[in-house]
Amino acid sequence: MTCKLVVEEATELVSEGEYLARPINMYEKMGPHGAMIHIDFRLLPEDDYDGCVVSGIASKKLTENTKLGRWAAAILGRIPEVGEEITTDDLLHEDCRVVIKHKKNSNDMVFANVVQVLPVEEDL
Repeated sequence: MTCKLVVEEATELVSEGEYLARPINMYEKMGPHGAMIHIDFRLLPEDDYDGCVVSGIASKKLTENTKLGRWAAAILGRIPEVGEEITTDDLLHEDCRVVIKHKKNSNDMVFANVVQVLPVEEDL
């Protein structure tokens, strides 16, 4: 079976900064230090990057003081209780803000990386 691919125009690299966003996809993957959670965020209509997708990765450990725990609390708008089960349904499609920083890989390619997730500001 033949696979046909269509070359598309490269998307513009999202500038570093803070953006209104919504998680649209989450999945588990293995990283160099164990299980990780990969989250894709779609930037919302607020600026030139409306609709762009950016990603962030956090350790799968979910506690109040881990990266994933802080991200989940920002998306949920509250700190989850110890023992509470959080699913992708709880986190996907909820508005939040993401902080983007550029990261260079071993091939010197630069990517927009989500480094922090914040709750939506009250006046939005």
